[in-house]
Amino acid sequence: MMPILPQTSSETPPRAGVLLLAAVGLLAGCAGQPVSHGTSISRWTQLGAQDTISLRAIVAAADACPTAIVDGRPRPLLPRSRATPPHTPARDNPAFEPDFAVVSCELDLPRSARQASIDGHAMPMPGTDHPRRIVVIGDTGCRVKVPADSPGDPIQDCSSPTDWPWQRIALAAARTQPDLVIHLGDYHYREYCKQPALCSRLRENGVVVGYDWAGWHADFFAPATPLLAAAAWVTVRGNHEDCDRGGEGWMRFLSPLPYQACPNQRLKTDSHSVLANNLTADAYRIDLGGKLTLVVADNAGHEDYRPATPQEVGIFTRTLSALTTLSALPQASPVWLLLHRPIWYDGLDAAAPPNALQTALAGKLPANVQFVFAGHQHAFQTINFAPTADPVHYPAGRPAQVVIGASGTQLEALDPESPVYEGKVGPGGMERAQPDGRLYDGVAASSGIFLNRYSFLLLELDDSGWVGTLLDADGKTISRCRLNGERKEIACSFPGA
Repeated sequence: MMPILPQTSSETPPRAGVLLLAAVGLLAGCAGQPVSHGTSISRWTQLGAQDTISLRAIVAAADACPTAIVDGRPRPLLPRSRATPPHTPARDNPAFEPDFAVVSCELDLPRSARQASIDGHAMPMPGTDHPRRIVVIGDTGCRVKVPADSPGDPIQDCSSPTDWPWQRIALAAARTQPDLVIHLGDYHYREYCKQPALCSRLRENGVVVGYDWAGWHADFFAPATPLLAAAAWVTVRGNHEDCDRGGEGWMRFLSPLPYQACPNQRLKTDSHSVLANNLTADAYRIDLGGKLTLVVADNAGHEDYRPATPQEVGIFTRTLSALTTLSALPQASPVWLLLHRPIWYDGLDAAAPPNALQTALAGKLPANVQFVFAGHQHAFQTINFAPTADPVHYPAGRPAQVVIGASGTQLEALDPESPVYEGKVGPGGMERAQPDGRLYDGVAASSGIFLNRYSFLLLELDDSGWVGTLLDADGKTISRCRLNGERKEIACSFPGA
């Protein structure tokens, strides 16, 4: 029997009109090369390592980085990465040194900073109180990947707000007035289109494709504008931000680390991105008012479908030290682990031996890690385990796995290569109200749902803990959830049940 779940107000918050005006003129599928006219093309706030607030901005190549007003004092943003000279990227590897005719700027501030503005626009600041409303999204980009010698993936219609609803989701998420936004990775999907017959409609509709600034602007920054203005962000790197794909844009704009240029790596060749060569970042903590700790990890380059190797286990052991060395005392803050590739999900062969991430975490995950949030699988899924299901590797119980990967990119249900392909979206079909009995790293789930629908998750803190509402692209409720940290369980209603 499902627990009684909280109700969420359907009233439109008063800032909705302002946010809607902020989005007017954005063409999600047809964004051209922008100019800044002396002001920032894009600006946002993100939380980073070492308890910092990072103000970020993007300006045209000929413009200087803006000056922020922080708590009443001018503070200039500094160049994070310079514009590239005009050039044509190498034909054999368009992901290496693509054209970025913009400057990325940043300014790191202590968490004690209270107010900031850039170009006269107030920047969202996290403050010292713990957030009470968190939006979680994942896998937002428009999927275009067509090689010259094979059909490639199905082409997503970037010019259609129905087929690619990321801009609608960004607007709906902004209307919830979040205190924090978490993006679980895969911002950029507009990779390449090399068959004229298949790609002519894209050109006719003005759809931008490429790893360069124009591709990043069209796929992420333009449609994300209202949500970037609504709250501070936590950014997780996805496999589409590997160095053999959209990694250069990730390094320039969204990485929590200082800028590093991606090396020359080619997808589906011996030089492709893996954990060891992908500029894999160390995990870092974000403490939210003493009530909750986020640990942000980079597993984008992990080939999680392969059995563990000593090298990969060693990399995870090193890069996840911020997680595995957390205090496991009962009074320690609850921990949510943020990844792109889930620890457990239906995309892995149930009969496969443990991969490197599973091996590195077994027996080392602190007891206060309650939930694992990830994207990668283009659906919404919850996986709960019985508290005593895996006492050898997780004596305090496995954390619940929550997959939020349906915030814009082509759904699993529409991908012929997916094990849950249906060719349609919506109720019925392969959606599940209960687990199907498969094993996840040798253990069956005790409960959980699977939904093939465009969505994002709103988490809200009430007097009894965290509750969740899964919302569709227009902000309408799909499912209601209750998070039980002590049991490490997320209980979500099945639509229509």
